[in-house]
Amino acid sequence: MRSHRLFWKLFLISVGLHLTLAIGFLWIVVSSQRREINRQVEQRLETTAVMLRSQVRGPLARLLDDDADASSRQRAQERLQSMIDELAGEIGLRLTLVDADGLVLADSDRDFESMLNHANRPELIAASEFGRGVAMRPSPTLQTDMLYLAIPINTSVAPPAFVRVAVELETIQARIAVVSRSLWLLALVFAALATALTYAIVARVIRPLAELTQRAQAIAGGGDQSPVPIRSRDEVGLLAEAFNRMQAHLAARFRELRDNNEQMATVLASMDEGIIAVDADQKIVLANDASKIFFTFAGTDEVGRPLLESVRNRTLHDVVQQCLERGKAVQTELESTAKTRRTLSVRATCLPGKPAHGVVLVLHDITELRRLENLRRDFVANVSHELKTPLSSIKAYAETLRLGAIDDPEHSSLFVARIEEQAERLHQLILDMLQIARVEAGDEVFDITRVAIERVVRAGVRQHAKTAQRKEIEVIVARPEMATFALADEDGLNTILDNLLGNAIKYTPEGGRVTLRWWNEGDSVCLEVEDSGVGIAPAHHSRVFERFYRADKARSRELGGTGLGLSIVKHLCQAFGGSVSLRSRLGKGSCFRVRVPRA
Repeated sequence: MRSHRLFWKLFLISVGLHLTLAIGFLWIVVSSQRREINRQVEQRLETTAVMLRSQVRGPLARLLDDDADASSRQRAQERLQSMIDELAGEIGLRLTLVDADGLVLADSDRDFESMLNHANRPELIAASEFGRGVAMRPSPTLQTDMLYLAIPINTSVAPPAFVRVAVELETIQARIAVVSRSLWLLALVFAALATALTYAIVARVIRPLAELTQRAQAIAGGGDQSPVPIRSRDEVGLLAEAFNRMQAHLAARFRELRDNNEQMATVLASMDEGIIAVDADQKIVLANDASKIFFTFAGTDEVGRPLLESVRNRTLHDVVQQCLERGKAVQTELESTAKTRRTLSVRATCLPGKPAHGVVLVLHDITELRRLENLRRDFVANVSHELKTPLSSIKAYAETLRLGAIDDPEHSSLFVARIEEQAERLHQLILDMLQIARVEAGDEVFDITRVAIERVVRAGVRQHAKTAQRKEIEVIVARPEMATFALADEDGLNTILDNLLGNAIKYTPEGGRVTLRWWNEGDSVCLEVEDSGVGIAPAHHSRVFERFYRADKARSRELGGTGLGLSIVKHLCQAFGGSVSLRSRLGKGSCFRVRVPRA
């Protein structure tokens, strides 16, 4: 509470106001008391002077009578001095008698014969003019400040004399000081009580405001959001009630904003498209995870940094610049600068506002789309080329027979055999194309069962035995010690082994060797087909499983290959949840390893 500046402002203002009022009131009271004391002193002096005048009128008349003898005047003088001394001793005041010429006739404090003439004293001058004279001045005789009051004494034998009564100002000041001390002490007590009461009142007023301030700071810092207690129904209580309503409303809005932000963050994080938002100064406001995959951002905290500095892609920067300048959407394609190069479709859209407050970039990864388009073009070109070759041969042989060779028994049978060979090649090409199309489209229905690898191997070896014998190729089957079973489609495995074993025998020279081996490895079954044939150069390893790709096109066509066998092997292995790999050296032979799930 004491640390709040508002508390001290109100407290000090209240205390200062109280003290100012108290001091002003005390000054008024002290001044009034001073005037009252002075009035009472003057009244006492006047009463004393009047009483003294009535007592000294007779002796004073004898003293001032010029017809009286010296002894009578002497006795009158002594009588006056005696009366003055007696009365002054009783009342504690200075009493003086002065004649009309200012000559001191008697004085209670000094020898009147040694005193100066008092004709110029202001109280005597005022008394002669107005019948009463008061003066406050230092006394030349006593060397102290005195209050004087003088009144005239009328006698029938001489001009009016004067009775003067005086009191030391120190006595008056002492009485005033006593009263002032009492008043100041009383004022101090009341000031202390008022200060304590003010402290309690201000603290009571400030406490709910301090609670409101602390609660507002806690809300701003994301802390406690419990309602503020309402202790009264005054303006502060109404403020607390309004604050609680506002707090509840803000809490609901914060929850809504947090939920919306979480939903937006989840949506942005789950999107395959990259999203980058920049402001009008091309500083990044938002970037989702996909955009960080497409581009290598410089630094860990990209928000607030310039786009060109973070992404370092001039094309992307130019797209944003064009969008801001034109005020409409801009679309283009670019190559990403990440570790994996990608082809991206970029669409830049302006944020609402004139001028635009920023730009939102939507990045689509079209790398696979472009690759598929290239594959489609290559596929169409390859299919056209592959179909054109046997069709051209069939057309040529048929045309030769039509032009007369059909009547030549020696060549006609050869031409017919060639036509039949090319037709079979065309038929096999079409069958392979249909099979790979079905596998890629997922239309091929597989019967996934427990398949014995040895049975598949025996069937494949038996199917290619004649071809191997004709080329004098030794087929070695390396059986494992224990039975091995795969979880796959048996016809599919037969097709895989048929293609691999057929290629191994086809590309192995006469007198060569083909080895088949299989074994269990963890949750998989591995099947290898190794030959001692021509081998494949390392430059072709990554592409031999593509459709219609041939490492040696002339030799492949000469041997009757369609260029689809290894592609069919790859797609069938992937359909079974497996894979195929190659290990080969040019002139040293090749080894294809198939890995499928173990049963």
